[in-house]
Amino acid sequence: MDETQGSPDPTLSASLGGGMLQYHSQVDTGPPPSSILGQEWDGLRSLTGDEPSQYEGEADLWSESDVMSLTDEDTGADHGRGRHKPGSDKFSRHEKMRMLALRRHLDGLSEEVATKESIVQTTREELGQCRETVGALETEQDEIYQQMEVSSEGGNTADVYRLESRHHKVCVELGAERELEMNLMERLAAAELDLSRADLERGKFLLAEDELRDKEDRLAAERTGDAATRAVKERKRADQAVKRLKGTERDHFEALKERDRKNRQALSAAKRSQENASKYINETLNKARQKKECGEERARGHMEKRVNTLLNLKTDINTNRENLKAVQARNRHQEQKAREAEEQEMRQLEESGQNVQAVMMQRKKLWQMEEEKRKFHFSQHQKQAALISGILEEEKQMKRRQKMYPQLFLDPKREKALIAAPPKRKPVKMLQRMSLAENNESLEGDGVREDGGDSAPSEELVFVDAAAQESSSSDDGDDLFEGYGSANVREAPGEGKLMEELAQPEFEGLWNKAHQPYQVPKDEDTAYTLKYPSKMEREIMAAALDKQRAGIVRRQVAAGREFKGCPFVSKPGVVHFKDFDVGKPYRKKVVLTNVSYSVNFLKLVDLSEHLKDFVDIEFEPPGQMSAGMSCDMLVSFKPLINEDLGGEIQFMAQTGPFTVPFKCTTKKCDVSVDTDCIDFGVQVIGETLTKRIKLTNKGAKSTCFEFLKITGMKQPTILSAGTSLGRMTTAEETFQPDPALTGEDGRPQTRGRSKQTVKIVEESCTGGDEDTGDEDQQLDDPEETETSEKASEENPEGEESTEGSDTGGAAPVVCFEEEDDINLDGMRLGQVTGGEVAPFSSIKLEIIYQPTIPGRVDVDFELRFTDDDSSNIPIRAYGDAIDVPVWVERRNVDLKICMYDRLYQDAIVINNRATSALRLTMEVCKELRNHLELLPKTAYIQALSQFSVQMKFLPRHTLIEDAPECFDRETGVLEAPMIIRVADQTTPVPFTVHAVVASSDLEFDRPDLDFGFCSIHESVTYTVNLTNKSILPQKYGFVGLPQFVSVQPNDGFGTLLPSETIPVDVIFSAEKAKEYFFELTCRSGINRDFKLSCKAVGVHTPLELSHSVVHFAATALGDSSVASFKVVNSHTDANEFTHPVPRVGKGPVAPVGPTSFEFIVPKGPPISVYPSVGMVKPGMAINVSIKFSPDLVDEDIRQEAARVGTKALEAKARQEYEEELTARKNAPDPTEDLEDLKNSKKGGKKPKSPAAKVKASQSLQGPKPVVPLKPEDILQGSDEYSAGRSSLLRQFAGRFNSYTIPCFVASGVPGDPGSLPFDANNTLYIHVHCPEVKPSLVVISNQGNNVTDFGEVSIGQRVIKTITIQNISENTLDLKQSVLDCHGPFQVLNATRDLDPDSTHTLVVAFEPAQSEPFYEVLNIKCATSTLGLVLRGQGLDPLVKLSVTDGVLDMGYVLAEEEHTENVKLENSSTFAIDYRITLDSMSKGRGNSQLDIIGQMDHKGSEDLKVGPANYNGRSVFDCVPCQGILEPGKKVDIAVTFRPDHPSDLFADVARVELFGKREGHVIQLRGVAKTKIMYVAGGDEIAPPVESLCVTPPVEEASQTDPLPVLLTFQAFRQDKTTLPAVRELHVGCVRTMAVSQKKNGEFFFDNLNAVTVHGFQVEPIKGMVDAGNTKKVTITWTPPKGHDANQPLNSSVILNLKGDVLERYNILLQSLVVSGER
Repeated sequence: MDETQGSPDPTLSASLGGGMLQYHSQVDTGPPPSSILGQEWDGLRSLTGDEPSQYEGEADLWSESDVMSLTDEDTGADHGRGRHKPGSDKFSRHEKMRMLALRRHLDGLSEEVATKESIVQTTREELGQCRETVGALETEQDEIYQQMEVSSEGGNTADVYRLESRHHKVCVELGAERELEMNLMERLAAAELDLSRADLERGKFLLAEDELRDKEDRLAAERTGDAATRAVKERKRADQAVKRLKGTERDHFEALKERDRKNRQALSAAKRSQENASKYINETLNKARQKKECGEERARGHMEKRVNTLLNLKTDINTNRENLKAVQARNRHQEQKAREAEEQEMRQLEESGQNVQAVMMQRKKLWQMEEEKRKFHFSQHQKQAALISGILEEEKQMKRRQKMYPQLFLDPKREKALIAAPPKRKPVKMLQRMSLAENNESLEGDGVREDGGDSAPSEELVFVDAAAQESSSSDDGDDLFEGYGSANVREAPGEGKLMEELAQPEFEGLWNKAHQPYQVPKDEDTAYTLKYPSKMEREIMAAALDKQRAGIVRRQVAAGREFKGCPFVSKPGVVHFKDFDVGKPYRKKVVLTNVSYSVNFLKLVDLSEHLKDFVDIEFEPPGQMSAGMSCDMLVSFKPLINEDLGGEIQFMAQTGPFTVPFKCTTKKCDVSVDTDCIDFGVQVIGETLTKRIKLTNKGAKSTCFEFLKITGMKQPTILSAGTSLGRMTTAEETFQPDPALTGEDGRPQTRGRSKQTVKIVEESCTGGDEDTGDEDQQLDDPEETETSEKASEENPEGEESTEGSDTGGAAPVVCFEEEDDINLDGMRLGQVTGGEVAPFSSIKLEIIYQPTIPGRVDVDFELRFTDDDSSNIPIRAYGDAIDVPVWVERRNVDLKICMYDRLYQDAIVINNRATSALRLTMEVCKELRNHLELLPKTAYIQALSQFSVQMKFLPRHTLIEDAPECFDRETGVLEAPMIIRVADQTTPVPFTVHAVVASSDLEFDRPDLDFGFCSIHESVTYTVNLTNKSILPQKYGFVGLPQFVSVQPNDGFGTLLPSETIPVDVIFSAEKAKEYFFELTCRSGINRDFKLSCKAVGVHTPLELSHSVVHFAATALGDSSVASFKVVNSHTDANEFTHPVPRVGKGPVAPVGPTSFEFIVPKGPPISVYPSVGMVKPGMAINVSIKFSPDLVDEDIRQEAARVGTKALEAKARQEYEEELTARKNAPDPTEDLEDLKNSKKGGKKPKSPAAKVKASQSLQGPKPVVPLKPEDILQGSDEYSAGRSSLLRQFAGRFNSYTIPCFVASGVPGDPGSLPFDANNTLYIHVHCPEVKPSLVVISNQGNNVTDFGEVSIGQRVIKTITIQNISENTLDLKQSVLDCHGPFQVLNATRDLDPDSTHTLVVAFEPAQSEPFYEVLNIKCATSTLGLVLRGQGLDPLVKLSVTDGVLDMGYVLAEEEHTENVKLENSSTFAIDYRITLDSMSKGRGNSQLDIIGQMDHKGSEDLKVGPANYNGRSVFDCVPCQGILEPGKKVDIAVTFRPDHPSDLFADVARVELFGKREGHVIQLRGVAKTKIMYVAGGDEIAPPVESLCVTPPVEEASQTDPLPVLLTFQAFRQDKTTLPAVRELHVGCVRTMAVSQKKNGEFFFDNLNAVTVHGFQVEPIKGMVDAGNTKKVTITWTPPKGHDANQPLNSSVILNLKGDVLERYNILLQSLVVSGER
């Protein structure tokens, strides 16, 4: 068959698509019409005949103008045919589509011809250039040959060798060019052939192109006319738009005017508002000012009250102390009496012969029993009282509620009175009665609120008679209280109507006074009859009831916020009984939590009415519940019916009602599928594809299902008769229908069947002769859809079957068996078409697609269920079937380049255009039967289908001998003709197989690799060369690599070009210590393996490094970078079976213990490692830091300095030479002066000879020779050295260096550096990458030295130095400096700034030491690229000042009040420099407050510090004074400081702190000053403290002598230590002193004596001396010794007292309180 009669080639379709786009670009010259946006385009189907879906994908390529050009007028009677009507003026839609497709195809052919011509032209040009190159190379080859002959004849061997090399190179190039010429000739021939074919194909459409050109001209004219018509319409619309625009502008102008008017009004209103606001603002400010003044006044008053309170507090404390002492003494006395009485009784019992212990124990138990009994009776009385009070309170509350809400309580008398005959009732004054009732309710509500805190009173009015009220009030206790939810208001049916009530105005005069208010008639014999309440009464009663209910609810306000929302939260939130069974009880616990702000109440009100038969609630009201508290509720549910129930549980809380949802659900089916749309995609006719869907039941109820195919479903009892598809037959379907799935007449139900299903069934029975494309059109036709819908609606049988489909029985599995039934759509169900879905389970269902007819198929399936609540689930499946003509798609099968011993397969697709099956026989030439095979050799191709023949090509090395005619030995090209013979046909179908056969070998340059000894912490790299021996690029990859081997580059994968050799790095990383023998497999892209043998020895070192490579950042010269890593010793156990152990291969295991390491840094690199030597214990790690400090090499600096210095000397010599030359030229010659003088005498003058000047200048022969400087003669730190360093820094261009630092490892403790006994195989290596860059900043001061030394500076002094830095980079630098130590001596006095290129900046640094020690700091000046470190160092010297006071305490002794005493203190300067000193007193410093509050604060901190400040003088003068208080102390000098003690009142607490400050900052010495002031010359010291060490805040008036009758107390505490039954005596000392006074009238000495010593001697106290004399200014020691007397109870303290008399100017008495105690232990 001719190929032009069938479906077009896919390439033709592609070319047609391209032509359509080009046609649009050429023809679309005018604006297209816009009338057919909603029309379909079907004309393109008619262009391709049986291929309806060829151009469906091209719809997206049309432009909007092309779509708009298809008008509705063109889709008339010719719809579906796509032809132009003769005599019509316009083209139809389908004609335009054909034109578009044809133009697109023609343009594609033209473009293809142009492309082919361009390829031919380009190939010819390349061929010409290649031939010219070949000619030039041949000419050059001849010339070289001739030159070689000439050189060989001349004996020039070197020239001959050079020419031979050149000749060889030219020959290689010539061979390559000739090979290229052959390839270009082949390409040119192929290109010319393709061009001829394209021209031939283009010539077939010449006539069609002429006809198309005429149609395009007509179409262009048609579009031009449409464009003109559209332009007229657009002009009309534009005029209308202009008119609308003018109207809009006019409205806009009026709106602007209106807005302007409103703005003016707003401005005036704002001005008035501002004036009013200013007046109120002033008033507000005055009020605020007054309020502030009042607040300040209150604050002052409050402060005064606080001060007075503190003073009173102190007085109360002292009073309470005395009272407490008295109470304690009384208690002790009573206890003493009780003990004595008990001892007396015990003695009596002993005398009487009774058991004292038993009697005392019995008494104690009786006493305890009586005490417990008394407590028990007391608690019982308390509980009874609480219970009775609760009952009484509850009764009161009940009565109160019954009075407030009588309608909530049952009253038989009231009920009887309401039901009885209507009593005679006088008229009621409505207004007065209501006001009175409201007042009564408010009063009762207040009473309730005060008593119980209940909610607000109700305002409900209850109309009862007086008798009923009395009876209800008398029988309050007998009524039963009912809940709020169950209480009802009962009314008598015959109750009379209430009289009308008229509202009064709130203010007089608001209503018309002419209206007469309602006058209440007098109470006469007016009888009311009981009738039903009127409408107004019912409204009043409802309002009163709502008011009463609202009164129960009370707002809850906490912290100013009102609680709103649900007061209680239930857990769970919904009481849900899911999937219940009838008759089975269920219980669930609900927790209610109070989430309100404060205490709340909770009360169960009611349950939904329809739930009361099934639900029981067990709930006990918990009473008051605090916020956050919870209570439990038990809900019981016993279902009696199988229905879903829902409702709520009602509660009443103090803040309002709330509900808890209640829900009960039965078991249900919840069926679903994972997808309802299955896409089979594009399938070839005859192939079978199965897809599955998953049916899932998520419910607790099982159901039966049936899986049906809706599309094409037939009646099960009807035989399928022959249709119009004569060649297709259907088998009879016989099965017993399920009553659940059929109606009364036995037909299958059509419930849930879609309209499209009915339509497809009708089409399958009536329209079988039409092809698939027409069927698709019928599916989309709305008219046919409507017809099918009407037909389905008119079918009464279908309705009956639908109605009778609901049954409750379970459906068994139904399997539809279709034997030899060929469906039009090709889709059918799998084996499982029905069954039962268990609860919470799933089933997989299959849909099988086996297309038989080309085209798109859309099939509906449906899942039906026996469960009434489960709806049917529709499922749609669609797919595309492809049918191609019978032909061999490829006449030339090109296998490209093939390799020996490799299998290559290809498919030969054969298409059958016939309508019957044919037998095919594949034949292979005899020579290639061992290399090439076609399978199957014989086959049958079905009608209108295709068949694929499998070709297998396995070229062997014997191909050259087996097929010399088909295979070229030199080029490796194979051309094998093949034949396919078709039965009943004489002409076979030939095709040719082309291939180029080549080798596929890869080769290594060495057979094996030896990596040697490799540490497990490092990797070893070995490089091998891999060569491709094939003419084809081959992909290679190292596969199956062990974990310890990696190959680079690209992880061992890549592509080798023909004859290419690349280096491959094999990286070996040992995992553990052992010997490794392995092979590397290099696999090519064709699965050939090439082996490479390798071996290595793994070494497990005793130590390991955390990092093996250190990458430093780019570091500038003079800067430094630091990196750190760890040296780890993980060897803790020598057991090699539990974990890896360090060893070399299979050698001995390294010992467990400390392991030493040593880093050997090579000489030269600016790298330092610290610590370089160390020892790591097992299981430990040491942090090692490596520092990179790049700097210039000293030798380079010296060489540069020598060069710069020599250059400077040469410049200096040249300058001196030029200066001397200039001076000689300008200096006069004395000989010339003498000749001038002679000539002047003779009267003549001769000019100077120029030769003389030249002669004078020639005497200087040039600059003096300079001796170049030697690098070794330049000293470090000299000017030349600094100049050389600066020059190198500015010329530095950057460099990168990598260093490897070995780390030697050995067991044991390390010795001296370099003497570690290491093993070379256990060596670790760390690689350091160090990039160096040019610095941006340099120091130009101090000869470029970065170190600034301030020298020795005294503490307190300040030295300032400057440091100048320069920017030597090409960019502006943003400088930032590091922060120096805030408490350190160095300080930068100026800030940094941006530094332009070649600019300088001076830093001012001050050094002020505060301590005597050396100081060292680094000031870092940072920029974007580098950091400049400036080293600051200096030495601080401490000033040495000596003080004559020992221990830092100066005791001024005892002084009489109003007198003074002076002591001298010496300061000596032992330093070598002058010292500025100053003496300050803490009492006079600002840091210490002088207020009384600060003095009180010291009471709680007594003894917390050694340095104390005592009370001050009453006269305001300082107690202590130092003169001179400041000055300058020269080196080696001394100064006397006079310290004066001047008290104005007696006190033992005078103290102060004197501080000696040096240079105004440093504290040199601290002196504690103490003194005591007395009013009498005699005093006693040494007793215990019995008063707080703080003086009173009030000025105590002096006590008169007459009032000093009571002796002053002095407490002495004795502790005698008992050791080994021996008691050591306790000794205390008192000091009696006499004050030296300056008064003349005072007595100069005194005496003392003790009274009543016998009383204390009995208790073991001894006093020595008893009396004595004391001189003025001296003290005398009195020793008191206590020895416990015999019979003394060591567990009891002993108290006694003695009177001490002091006689000086007056007689003083002291009561010495002696308190002793025996203590066990050592002193």
